[in-house]
Amino acid sequence: MELQGTLKNRPAEAREQASPRRSPGVQLASIGLRSSAFLLDYILTLLVPAITVLIAIYFKRRWAAPGVASVVLILGYFVTAALVIFNVVFLTERYGQTLGKRFLGIRIIREDGGNVTYKTALLRHIIGYPLSILLFGLGICWALWDVRQQGWHDKLAHTLVVKD
Repeated sequence: MELQGTLKNRPAEAREQASPRRSPGVQLASIGLRSSAFLLDYILTLLVPAITVLIAIYFKRRWAAPGVASVVLILGYFVTAALVIFNVVFLTERYGQTLGKRFLGIRIIREDGGNVTYKTALLRHIIGYPLSILLFGLGICWALWDVRQQGWHDKLAHTLVVKD
């Protein structure tokens, strides 16, 4: 899969052939699938603190143990942080998918077709997403009119999101 180089300077026929949408075996994931995967990841991430808050409230009200409730909350926040790092860095590097992307059958790959590295995953998720969201989500919306459906976070990390 040859995707390097700019597609803008090529004639229309060459753009069609070089586009990952037209390459055999490579089909870009739609914005709807990508958004759904992000939403699933968000729900899974927030599930842990929601449960720990409920448990902390139970300890605080039923057992009158605010100290135990505080420990449960802190533990829940640490578990949440670990889950986020596991999901967006480790799973992305290992399988090219977060839990939400795996559920929906989409994958992150590098533009050259290679697997995502830890550096790429960190660049995409820890630096790229905040930059994409910074200007009222313009970097995320960029994928709506980009030829390869890349948001700014994808362009920064040189990644594509494709169907499995």
